[in-house]
Amino acid sequence: MNTVNDTTAKKKYLLTPLRGFTLIELMVAIAIIGILATLTIPSLYISRQRTAVAEVIRKTENIRDDITAYYKHHIAFPSDNDEAGLPEPELLIGNRYTRMQIEGGAIHITLGNKIAKPLQGKIISLRPAVVTGSPSSPISWLCGTEQPVAGMEAAGVDKTDVEQTILPASCD
Repeated sequence: MNTVNDTTAKKKYLLTPLRGFTLIELMVAIAIIGILATLTIPSLYISRQRTAVAEVIRKTENIRDDITAYYKHHIAFPSDNDEAGLPEPELLIGNRYTRMQIEGGAIHITLGNKIAKPLQGKIISLRPAVVTGSPSSPISWLCGTEQPVAGMEAAGVDKTDVEQTILPASCD
């Protein structure tokens, strides 16, 4: 009895026309994939830019330590690279930046070299912020257009021209 049922099932299967995807179904699937790709690719590109900028900011850690030490010793911020005991701005270069310039305690990083083309030539400023009237309090660092909290004041001028969406949430 099993053989009769098996043969009828095989005959039914062979007699049913096989259906694949229609052209319209394939076009809809391709359109959906295209829409998803247009949404995903830019966010991946921005993510890579953020990672590169965060890497550049991490490279300033030693320079920030030097500026902090200068401040603790002089109760003022260095006016330029020479006063901070650092090489000339053109000599502070790396894979993703072409110079680091100190002005009034602020660090101005010019992006370049192996960074995304839209970021080349752009500047990120890192400014020290101190507690008003308390020079022995710890120094905080402000990235880009970030403003100091109440009771603190920032040194130096902000020259940041990188989009806010590319900057990390904080310097630390």
